Amino acid sequence: MTDVLRRPPRLFTIPPSAPFLPTLTDALLDGRLIEGFAPGHDPLALASATIFLPTRRAGRLLAEALTARMPGGVTLLPRIVPLGDVDEDALAFAESFTGPPRAVPPTTRRLALANLVAAWRRALRADDGRVAVAAGPGAELALADALGKLIDEMAAQEVPWSRFDTLVPGEHDAYWDMALDFLKVARNFWPALLAERGEVDASVRRDTLIAAEAARLASLPDAGPVIAAGSTGSMPATGRLLATVARLPRGCVVLPGLDTHLDERSWAALGDEEAPAASHPQFGLALLLERHMRAPRTSVISLAEPAPHGREALLSEALRPVATTEAWASLDERLPGPAMEAAFAGLSLIEAEDQREEALSIAVALREVLETPGATGALITPDRDLARRVAAELLRFGVAIDDSAGEPLSESVPGRFARLVADACAEGFAPVPLTALLRHTLARFGLAAAELDAAADALELMVLRGPRPAAGPDGLRAAVEGFDPAQHHRSDPRAALDEGTRARAATLAAQLAAALGPLASLNAGTHPFATLLAAHRAAIEAAWSGPDGGTLTEEAALADLAGAFEAMAEGAGLAPAMSLADYAAALPLLLADRPVRPPLVLGARLRIFGPLEARMVHADRAVLAGLVEQTWPSTVRTDPWLSRPMRAALGLEAPERRIGLSAHDFVQACGAPELILSRPRKMGGAPTVPSRFLQRLAAVSGPERWAAALARGDRFRRLAGLIDTAPRVKPIERPQPAPDLALRPTRLSVTEIETWLRDPYTIYARHVLRLVPLDGFDEEPGAAERGSAIHEALGAFARDFPEALPTDAEAVLRDYGRHAFAPLEAFPAEYALWWARFERLVPRVLAWERGRRPQARRVFAEIGGRLPLAGGRFTLTGRADRIEQLRAGGLAIVDFKTGVVPSAKQVAAGYSPQLPLEAAMAAEGGFRDVPAEDAAGLVYVRLGVTEVKETRGVEKDTTAALLAQETRARLEQLIAAFENPSVGYASLARPMFRGRFGDYDHLARVKEWSTAGEGDE
Repeated sequence: MTDVLRRPPRLFTIPPSAPFLPTLTDALLDGRLIEGFAPGHDPLALASATIFLPTRRAGRLLAEALTARMPGGVTLLPRIVPLGDVDEDALAFAESFTGPPRAVPPTTRRLALANLVAAWRRALRADDGRVAVAAGPGAELALADALGKLIDEMAAQEVPWSRFDTLVPGEHDAYWDMALDFLKVARNFWPALLAERGEVDASVRRDTLIAAEAARLASLPDAGPVIAAGSTGSMPATGRLLATVARLPRGCVVLPGLDTHLDERSWAALGDEEAPAASHPQFGLALLLERHMRAPRTSVISLAEPAPHGREALLSEALRPVATTEAWASLDERLPGPAMEAAFAGLSLIEAEDQREEALSIAVALREVLETPGATGALITPDRDLARRVAAELLRFGVAIDDSAGEPLSESVPGRFARLVADACAEGFAPVPLTALLRHTLARFGLAAAELDAAADALELMVLRGPRPAAGPDGLRAAVEGFDPAQHHRSDPRAALDEGTRARAATLAAQLAAALGPLASLNAGTHPFATLLAAHRAAIEAAWSGPDGGTLTEEAALADLAGAFEAMAEGAGLAPAMSLADYAAALPLLLADRPVRPPLVLGARLRIFGPLEARMVHADRAVLAGLVEQTWPSTVRTDPWLSRPMRAALGLEAPERRIGLSAHDFVQACGAPELILSRPRKMGGAPTVPSRFLQRLAAVSGPERWAAALARGDRFRRLAGLIDTAPRVKPIERPQPAPDLALRPTRLSVTEIETWLRDPYTIYARHVLRLVPLDGFDEEPGAAERGSAIHEALGAFARDFPEALPTDAEAVLRDYGRHAFAPLEAFPAEYALWWARFERLVPRVLAWERGRRPQARRVFAEIGGRLPLAGGRFTLTGRADRIEQLRAGGLAIVDFKTGVVPSAKQVAAGYSPQLPLEAAMAAEGGFRDVPAEDAAGLVYVRLGVTEVKETRGVEKDTTAALLAQETRARLEQLIAAFENPSVGYASLARPMFRGRFGDYDHLARVKEWSTAGEGDE
């Protein structure tokens, strides 16, 4: 073993512009990597070799490349082992080490650390201001994840827990002292818990296995060929393994993209571990060569020549260390004009306006790749949202792109199903999450798919639209059982629901109660995590089960979910107790760290890669997207447990080390023959800052070359713009349908006459098409419900006391108000506000009543009437708020308003005809029990928050009786006009407000024709 470590390392590199895996494959097969090992086309020889690669996906692609080069596409593959970096998959080569320590499951660790954070928070004194730390399960899980990351960093960088003793309290801000107190608790708790369970952290197990593998290889000098490729050795354990492999008699290491152009002075500056050096793309490789290989950069052999575009030299200059950027003054000497032109020849820059335009432009660029036979394209980005956008945009062209990163389980079909089950129960069967659950593709609830759809339709129409039923399964069943079609207007679709439909809704309500009731019953108080988890899992199984079962795809999807629940169940005993609402809030976080990946598509021509896995993948056209600060490179986030000085004191890497890794991945990806760099100018409506990598490239390229690259990228933006450019069409005209006379309404209420005047289309939709707007889901009561309650209370009071007020009028009116407002008690916040306002309104209304009652013999309240018109061919109906029979003779027509009061001019012009038409109806004896007399007054009573104000509805130069006659005559003319078959029901013929949008304006396409009309003027 000692002899092995004394040998000089055998080191190679592949420049970024050379395809990594094909170059590695060719060098392996032709004997350039291992002396005396040239398997050529021998399909058996490769089996003796071991190849370490950074990721499993790189291993699959290497296997594909090796197989493609063998005769007949058949070979015995070498042993391909994934070699992890900090962010990479854990290593799994346990066959090289007998009895490896068992790693604590990731979910178990998350739950245990979250419980520790929760216990620490509960232990904080309520008066020291620290109880706000980690408020809620989401924050507790986030802090637990940060703590787990810190534990892994310490293990990877071999920092012992004992170093916390070197941090002196009082030398830091009070917050960091508080965090240090907790870390000292965690230092005792976590190792003790692991020892009790006989487990170690996964990072410790990984490093143990890496060390064991290194020792095994060093003890077997005659072992078969061993190659490690593509790793920068950023972890100490990985660096030692690479050093061992490089010194084996039949071993070598292939480094990714070692910079051979950087001058020695700049290379020497990388030995400084301060932040500026740590952010350089070659920082990791420089440390690997210096610390572990103990070899100069000149000893590394390149396996391929850079591509003709020579972009390596350009990137070396652009990203050189800060300490030597003054060398840019002599850039022309090292990169003359022809070399710069070659480097920029295949480079395009997309500066999109926003993320949507960026995604579509990238999709166009990738789709164009398929026009060249055999060409390949890749999208490389750390922004998963952007990756999903591009994949969706490519579906416009019927192109599916290989994206092996998949999606988080929480966002997958089964994950969303599980979240909806939890949300529906946690929110007491609230209509929105319950409806979403019933419409989910995995929902069954013991019913066949067709039965469930029909029952869900019925349940939605009966009780889920409009005000929310009482909470829980009992409230839902009570709402279904208490549903009465007779309580709804005959035009309402709920009035036509037959007994069979109601029975289906009742059956579904019972099924929901049986499936979700046990979980919903846990809504009060806190419960052990295991109890919530078991009830949730049972609810999911009951919600999914049905007579027709599920498809193979659904069962496979639910298997992923079952694995997540088993992992959570394993650590449930260590999790904190929580309420059902907190459990539902924590569930997306608990499921988010489990990816659901599709299988690798062999031979795919378009692929999506993260920056790490793209390190060794070649594509003819590569799109590097999301190149803005905080995305690529990602934000240097502050550690919630340790400040920067505390991390330095412990010996942990500077956060800028992650920037260096991002920079290296950027350089590697820039080696494609055709390179497209992309960024959005705005994200979420806010301007973005270009990535520092782009800014440095722009600095060394010069304005002319940068403008040329931008012009080439604009071609994709223009093509993307053409896709969304619709052909010019003639805007529609204002609709004014003219149905047959037999279909036109012959009966309208006085309140609908104003609608008929202002927006005839609404009358057409409501009475000809018989379309009734549905209530929204979980609608809270608004001004209409408040006004109805006030009208009901005042109407009942006046009806029961038509001549004289009772002696205890205020108490009596409050009693009527309590009865009228009772249905609104289901909405406590609104009820409390509106009832308080009604109580303040009572004395004001009674003061108004006492002022008017002496003028009236009798009051008629909430009374209905009708009036035949047009020779009996049309009937006007109405319900008057109040009619007063005056002692001086005549009638006063009174209308209570809780909203806007029409002016006397609007009434005179005929645009607010309600009161004049009621007066005309009363003059003809159209109201039962009301004497047929002319109106002596039209009165609006504004029931405001601060006052009750009376307003005349008649201008001074006319009388109520005359206005009633004129309004009736205008209505007769309107009826006659619409009895003409050629007269249509125009949309918004005379709108009171230009911005008005009503229940049927979307059907009339108001926004289309009204906007077009404005543009033509």
